[in-house]
Amino acid sequence: MKKETQAEKVLRRIESVGYVDNFWAFHHYILRLGGIIYQLKQKGFEFEGKFGKGKFKKNYYYRLKEDK
Repeated sequence: MKKETQAEKVLRRIESVGYVDNFWAFHHYILRLGGIIYQLKQKGFEFEGKFGKGKFKKNYYYRLKEDK
């Protein structure tokens, strides 16, 4: 059985809830979320990111860019 990579975990999270943030990544032992996002960009994925609002303003959220 093949072990799921961190990049696969991030993509699965985005598919299930629509975004991934640094807080979720940290709790799943993914300490270099920016590095994984960079690797996925190199493979052709396009992301948009922003800081949260309210009490979540320190979290940074990534989601896939929608084609327009």
